[in-house]
Amino acid sequence: MKKIIVPVIFLVVFSISISFASSTTSTATFMNVLAGKIIVLDPGHGGVDTGAIGPTGLLEKTINLQVALDLASILKVQGASVYLTRATDVYVSLQARIALANNLHADLFLCMHHNSIEGAPDIDRPQAFYWSTTDTSELAAKIFLEAFENFTGVQGDLIQEEYYVLQYAQVPAVLIEPFFMSNPAREKWLENPINIWKEALVYDNGVLKYFKTISNGS
Repeated sequence: MKKIIVPVIFLVVFSISISFASSTTSTATFMNVLAGKIIVLDPGHGGVDTGAIGPTGLLEKTINLQVALDLASILKVQGASVYLTRATDVYVSLQARIALANNLHADLFLCMHHNSIEGAPDIDRPQAFYWSTTDTSELAAKIFLEAFENFTGVQGDLIQEEYYVLQYAQVPAVLIEPFFMSNPAREKWLENPINIWKEALVYDNGVLKYFKTISNGS
């Protein structure tokens, strides 16, 4: 039964990704947007580095990886060459993460995280970080922020920040924190694999819009 259910779920989710993409490009051409593009996904933390911990113990490192794996599956079908800084629960140094993106001359380096703030359980809004203003990093950050703002209906924050993985990136690079997992309702939401797929699809929408925008010279 499992062999039947998994492909069906993927096809349903993939059809949803096409509907997300329709806002930025037609279903007949969206695969051309990513053809030949190299995208490095960087699920934050891993191994001994758990990242944030939700109110009932959900680990950020686990959610980051799940979303990245789902997004990688979608992007590969859409024609992109996708690399992950980690595909399992292992520790990877910041230097190794950015080296992978730089050595591959990635078209986009996407660092994927989930935020947390102590003592403020009601806060839950998207944040997008960039550093370079000499490439399209700021544009990418704006596009991903807008995608998650549209998804949540909540205004987020666009922040220029000197994070190591952004500062030493020689390629367009952004770090996205779409949700605050310190919010109990959001932590519960993130525990559902269907919602992880939804998050991956929002990322996919942002990726498609970003590459369509730069291909049009906007």
